[in-house]
Amino acid sequence: MSRTTSPPGQAPHGTRASTVSLVISTLDEGAELHATIESVYGGSVVPDETIVVDDGGTDGSCALLEGARWRARGVVVHRIRRSGVAAARNAGARLARGTHLVFLDAHCRLERTCLAHLRSALDAGPNAVLAPTVYDAVGTSAGCGARLIDAHLRVRWLPPQPGGTAPYAVPLAPGGCLAVRRATFHRLGGFGAFRELGLEDVDFSIRAWRAGLDVLAVPGARLAHRFRPHPPYRLTGTSRAYNLARIALVHFDGARREECLRKVIGTTRAAEVLVEAFTGDWEAQRAAVEAISVRPVEAYFERFADWR
Repeated sequence: MSRTTSPPGQAPHGTRASTVSLVISTLDEGAELHATIESVYGGSVVPDETIVVDDGGTDGSCALLEGARWRARGVVVHRIRRSGVAAARNAGARLARGTHLVFLDAHCRLERTCLAHLRSALDAGPNAVLAPTVYDAVGTSAGCGARLIDAHLRVRWLPPQPGGTAPYAVPLAPGGCLAVRRATFHRLGGFGAFRELGLEDVDFSIRAWRAGLDVLAVPGARLAHRFRPHPPYRLTGTSRAYNLARIALVHFDGARREECLRKVIGTTRAAEVLVEAFTGDWEAQRAAVEAISVRPVEAYFERFADWR
């Protein structure tokens, strides 16, 4: 069982205690990373291990986490060449040993019971992807899950349902923090091959739903997220357009696919982006998704999306 600030109870007879592996991808987050880690280990339940994936950072912010204090608490730093959020999270998941995976941005503040609620929800409903309540660290708005609103694959946060803490179905688990059983994550194939950042959470949520899994909001699991107009590193300007094209090719058909691909036209280096998307491995990825799918993608939109 994940470590707690008080002695943990024994698992029920005949069951195996759950464990939590926290995966944090980071790139030049500076003091934000350290504050995130401090909030994690101030919780009523703390991870059995924390894997910090340094995605090609140059600011030295991960060095402090390699000291004796954090090593003793199960924090490990794993460095990779800059590869993007999805690849960094996949690298952390490959190293993880816990029954449960929690993926977290490096600029968050977890409330004391956040991980406890996520672990309990996965214990109760293992075939699910979980979305906590996320609120703006410098504002008052809060969301718990999200929905797609247009062919740009932009999303609208959903307000937490009032009353109670029981999980309920939502369309998307935004990537700032999502939780899933490790076995489920690997069965779904991990995060897709997306560039830099953007839309990897949309793809993962759609893939999970198509595979027959529920995406569940966990309103009692709460954390603050620092929403920023720009990340602390440079982006190429083409990554989101490429990611949009990839989702259209992997998941959609007909008019829905065409509408998404038309949104790529007019973006920076659109011709280059479309050529790279069409010549990539999307057909193999589409076949892999369809092999585990039990729900048609259009049923997803009929149930959930504003975008028809």
